[in-house]
Amino acid sequence: MKDVKDSPRALVRIGYDTRVYKTYRGRLAEERYHNEKKLLGFLERRGCDFVPRVLDSNDEELLLVMSNCGQPVSQMTQSKMDKIFAELEKYGVRHDDQAMRNITYEPNRGRFCVIDFEFAKALEGNEAVDRGWSRIRWAGAVDIGRFRERNDDTFLVFTIDEEGFRQLPDEGSADIEDGDLVFVVSDGMGGANSGDLASGMITGRLREMIPQTYQQAANHLYPDRPGVLQECLLQVHEAVNEIAGKKEHLAGMGATVTIFWFTPENAYFGHVGDTRLYRFRRGELEQITEDHSRAWQDLKKGEINEREWRTHPRRHLLQQAVGAGIQSIEPQIGALPPRVGDWFLMCSDGLIGGLWDKHLKRMFEQAKAGTEPGALTGELLAKSLEEDGRDNISLVTIELQ
Repeated sequence: MKDVKDSPRALVRIGYDTRVYKTYRGRLAEERYHNEKKLLGFLERRGCDFVPRVLDSNDEELLLVMSNCGQPVSQMTQSKMDKIFAELEKYGVRHDDQAMRNITYEPNRGRFCVIDFEFAKALEGNEAVDRGWSRIRWAGAVDIGRFRERNDDTFLVFTIDEEGFRQLPDEGSADIEDGDLVFVVSDGMGGANSGDLASGMITGRLREMIPQTYQQAANHLYPDRPGVLQECLLQVHEAVNEIAGKKEHLAGMGATVTIFWFTPENAYFGHVGDTRLYRFRRGELEQITEDHSRAWQDLKKGEINEREWRTHPRRHLLQQAVGAGIQSIEPQIGALPPRVGDWFLMCSDGLIGGLWDKHLKRMFEQAKAGTEPGALTGELLAKSLEEDGRDNISLVTIELQ
């Protein structure tokens, strides 16, 4: 390990796993330890994604193991610091040491973070989390399309509870207090049936890794769910390439994938390729994931419009996918604080082939209160098939109540 801070108040080390190991000592060490542990857990439950996550703890040794929030900031204006700490207070916590030494920069996410919560407090009235939603309704579908002879798309929903992994039907509802819910949309690519194999490896690895985090949470630890998604996608990426390299008929095997994971406190997503996750909230549609293609990057930067993107000769040339002979990937990992009334759409690029963003927004706007996810999923699928239908289509609509 590398020592980064050795003071009368704490010893802070960075492990080879990049995690932060903080041992409290000196005056009021126990109180400071429990305060930081409590507040970081509170902020995670609130969906605050710019503070460390508690990954493990040892009450006897006064040791917290936390996620790494990047490097200390050396220059920043006072107004910028004030803005960052004010944003923290929106999550119900006030930092009592609002200095630059407690701000870091996390390059993978491109944002500033706040650290060191020994001297911080929950604002009055924020001791409890009012989630506002408790039930999730969903409906998913997979269609071969109008011209394809084989389906390479996969949709899966499963729950993780005290009994472990349990696959759920394509349409249903569940109370989030009964267990975590995980949705997966994947689009396979490569030789005959290899897309199915790649997608199956992704879901199989999730079945192994996610139940472990549920048990950690049940034991009052704060599992590193974004880290689990990252590790899962990286491990499967290596495994898919290894298998494809040994069998000629699997050459080029790969898949795009989007994973959406609901817990009682928050929602997390992991993404590689050009499957998509959208959120519809208060009349606004937002694409949460980024397509891993140069054409989409040009669209995002405003260098081309959506019509030009749709006719771009390299629109389907992906810079990242799980497997597919790509040497290394950087999955997009994130957290979303869900709100009651939110709608989400997960889909493969086949759906987008027939539906522009303006069409998606209009169809969500027309969904009246009480609309069943099954009806909306059916309408989206039918419209996309009518307008295009050249590719397999997988999608799921999700509503929070």
